[in-house]
Amino acid sequence: MLSKLVGYEMKAFGRILLPIYGAIVVTALLLGINMHFISFSENAGAIALSIVLAILVAAVFIVTILLSVIRFYNNLLGREGYLMFSLPVGTGDLIWAKVISSVIWCILSWIVAVLSVLPFLAAPEVADAVKEYGIGKIWAEVTGSLSPYRWNLILGIVLIIALAVFFIVRLYAAISIGHLWTEHRILGAVLAYIGIGVLEAFLAMPVGTYISLYWSGTGAVGITNALQGEGILLLIAAAGTAVYGVVTWLILDRKLNLE
Repeated sequence: MLSKLVGYEMKAFGRILLPIYGAIVVTALLLGINMHFISFSENAGAIALSIVLAILVAAVFIVTILLSVIRFYNNLLGREGYLMFSLPVGTGDLIWAKVISSVIWCILSWIVAVLSVLPFLAAPEVADAVKEYGIGKIWAEVTGSLSPYRWNLILGIVLIIALAVFFIVRLYAAISIGHLWTEHRILGAVLAYIGIGVLEAFLAMPVGTYISLYWSGTGAVGITNALQGEGILLLIAAAGTAVYGVVTWLILDRKLNLE
């Protein structure tokens, strides 16, 4: 049932996000073609297309977050909640369907954002440099320089995904807490989100102090330092996700008051 709920959410997101992705692809192609023939510094059209591309990339992230919030609020806390909670599925599955679909679309948005810079490789200056050095040599140098940091990169990717889950679940927890208000629930959600941020900042101070003292005492530097930092952040993100997930589940399962 969870897979069906995720599929339903993916389609709902896709109806809005896919056209924006399409607009980014078309703009990027036009930019690449334009830059292939005229230097960027002398190309007013390329500059205008770059601005449009930057706006579209920023818009896709904003829309992704807004969709995540709106669908959670409307589907589970609004009038649609009567239908959703009548389904033969647990509250946890309803929550995780929202989280999983939101994270997937966040990842897709990041991939589209990264690919949107490819048109700049078509610039004459870049193309000439590639021809001079050779794509194979450039690739070998890049992979060689990154090889010592491969575990940092792998753990970094895992950390980015974990942080995406953490921030989405934290957002859902704030919305759920705000829903406990009998009136002005949106204001309650905003205040809850601010309060959570203040509490996290307060709790982060001793943790940051401990990490700093630990590294200074062990002399950990460089790659080891980075790996330890990523590992600690990963554990914090997992713990925070668990706490906010439980808070969200308890409110939706025990204290839900639909409109």
